[in-house]
Amino acid sequence: MKRLVLLLLFASSLAWSQGLEIITLRHRQAEALLPHLLPFVEPGGAVNGMNDKLFVRASARNLAEIRQLVAALDTPQRRLMISLRQDGADSGSDRGAGVSGRVEIGGGAPVVTGRGHLYQSDSRSRRDISQQVQTIDGGRAAILVGQSYFLPMLQLVIGPNGAILSETLVQRDLGSGFVAVPRLSGERVTIEISPRDDTPGPLPGSVNSQRLVTTLSGRLGEWLELGGLAANQTGNSAGITSYGTQSASRQRRLLLKVEELQ
Repeated sequence: MKRLVLLLLFASSLAWSQGLEIITLRHRQAEALLPHLLPFVEPGGAVNGMNDKLFVRASARNLAEIRQLVAALDTPQRRLMISLRQDGADSGSDRGAGVSGRVEIGGGAPVVTGRGHLYQSDSRSRRDISQQVQTIDGGRAAILVGQSYFLPMLQLVIGPNGAILSETLVQRDLGSGFVAVPRLSGERVTIEISPRDDTPGPLPGSVNSQRLVTTLSGRLGEWLELGGLAANQTGNSAGITSYGTQSASRQRRLLLKVEELQ
């Protein structure tokens, strides 16, 4: 019984020794600091916050510790510039041969006349895109540049009278951009990024889509290679009097750089 009374008196004295203090933050929001402060609050103490204010109830010793933690954490957030560069090259060729002719029937034997021809066409193009967006350490940055297209879409609807095939137009936002979340540790950065690149496809209603989701790490100010794409296609066409070959290649390379802004 005496031991229980002593424990109650000790708990009561501890509660009376705790005071409430309001700490005003200069650079960070209270919601960002609370997860780092809670593990250091003594039993019976409490810390809450809203906007730029922290409300701390703790003993004098624990309150001094929390002030030291707040001073170390309440620092200006580092401003960053994220640069994404997409280098691309497309090439294609179309080669073939054909024969055209006619048969003339007159008073004598039939006369066959004809002409052969060769054809060749080559195409090359580049598609280089550079994009930049500002954010802060731990912030979420997003950028998308492009256009809205109305693309044809076929719909098959099954009803009581059978199947009905209808054609309609749907709006698609096509463009290039990325979503990124950078986190700093000294002069190194770890960044989660998901770039995209959409262009209209060769067929009506088709879309060429390039997607990538990755996390990489490197030094501030360095160009980091995210990845790339190399695709090649070949095809042949043949008829009674013609023959042709087609080929196409598509190459893409993605580079990323994160710089600190002063």
